[in-house]
Amino acid sequence: MGSFRIIPWEGVSAVSGLRINISGLSEGIHHYSLESEPSEIGLDERFNRPVHVKASVEKANRQLLLHAEPQSGGRFVCDRCLDEFQRDVDAQYSIVYIQGQDTPHGAEEDILEVQYLSPDLNILDLGEDVRQFLLLSLPLKNLCREDCAGLCPVCGGNRNRNRCSCAVEGIDPRWADLKRLKN
Repeated sequence: MGSFRIIPWEGVSAVSGLRINISGLSEGIHHYSLESEPSEIGLDERFNRPVHVKASVEKANRQLLLHAEPQSGGRFVCDRCLDEFQRDVDAQYSIVYIQGQDTPHGAEEDILEVQYLSPDLNILDLGEDVRQFLLLSLPLKNLCREDCAGLCPVCGGNRNRNRCSCAVEGIDPRWADLKRLKN
């Protein structure tokens, strides 16, 4: 059988600072406070604040229930006005880890909340899961504020800062019937 090695992404370490030692972990609930730099877990340059994770691990028999609440933040670009703004980013997730078992026959392999661990694994590295959940918690449309006025379609000025006197053309007549439906 051939050997393999983990090759980290460029500039990303293979092991993050978000690790929990599970060797010799007693039964019960254990609480952790972990911290890592965003670049250590593969977050892009938008994230400029450390990643903090509050985690609890409940061990029962050969199962571990992890509940994690990662938090970070950074500078993002508004999709309407193109201004940069600060945003807090947080998420929460739970995963059940089962030690020393292969995936049972007939089990659904697409269940994301259950992961099987090798019996000789001593460390849980939360880095990749934290990275994914923080990225998934970002909105599809980044807005500096809900009522962002955006850019003027005529002069390109930021409507949040200045009112312009540009004449915005009326509604395209091809859409007029739709406006009547709204009223």
